Amino acid sequence: MLVTEIDGDLALYDAERNEVHVLNVSAGDIWRLLDGERDLDEIVALIAEAYSADPDDVRTHVAGAIATFVDRGLLPAGGGG
Repeated sequence: MLVTEIDGDLALYDAERNEVHVLNVSAGDIWRLLDGERDLDEIVALIAEAYSADPDDVRTHVAGAIATFVDRGLLPAGGGG
């Protein structure tokens, strides 16, 4: 997976499928935190703090983003980046 930043958005190139996925800023922030060392609670806490948002709302968005990454083949079914 080739990852690059373009005008604040994160672009992911999947050479195997010849697909490009562009993530907005918040999805890119979530992607960057999926380093295999942080669990969901840590990611939620970091995103909630960064965006001054309610952790319960953030959890819903983070879980949704991760599910989308998995559905699009950007992450293995277990999560982690």
